[in-house]
Amino acid sequence: MKKIATQMALAFAAAKGVQAFKKAGGLEGVRRKLSGPSGGTARSGGIGGLLEQLGIADTGSKGRTDIAGLLGGLAGASGGAAGAQKMRGLLDTTRETPEDTPEEEQVSGLMLRAMIQAARADGEIDAAERTSLMEMIGDADAEEMAFLERQMTEPVDPEALAADTPKGHEIEVYTASVIAIEPDNRAEAEHLDRLARAMGLGQQTVNDIHEAQGKAPLYTL
Repeated sequence: MKKIATQMALAFAAAKGVQAFKKAGGLEGVRRKLSGPSGGTARSGGIGGLLEQLGIADTGSKGRTDIAGLLGGLAGASGGAAGAQKMRGLLDTTRETPEDTPEEEQVSGLMLRAMIQAARADGEIDAAERTSLMEMIGDADAEEMAFLERQMTEPVDPEALAADTPKGHEIEVYTASVIAIEPDNRAEAEHLDRLARAMGLGQQTVNDIHEAQGKAPLYTL
């Protein structure tokens, strides 16, 4: 699931117009470069290699290939070095997720759920958006595709997502939600507020996550 979560996070970042991804050609550019001759395999390894493959300077992954590397790399792409540093500080407070373990698969699956639910918060993902996202992850196996199809149609339920998130992984899962949207309308903001409250995340922590990922704060403090 981690590979699919990585591809979808990159797709959402590109689709939402993060400046670094605009320079890489937006969603079409990301899809083209990740499906090119290298088959989406990073030249220099890890998340940094994927960002390099897209022509984006990696200021956040610090060579890591785990979930923290993904979130730090995306923070660097959207918020620069300061965003990456803030994201790393937030992730330092979370429970470490060992790579290539059932726990990592579980957290990756929860991040996928979080991204898709957030994208659907202000209405269903339309046919064009759905096609684009599914094309980005065209190399998923049958089990992964079935999982994604279910997430596209199951009810959006931030409280259930929070209940399924293991203690210590709330920041990763909430951050995945933030990556998927620009919380600039009431429905999206209410979705993020419900998720944050259900996870027990403080308002300052939530705002710090948004700032790290180059998004507007959710709360006025």
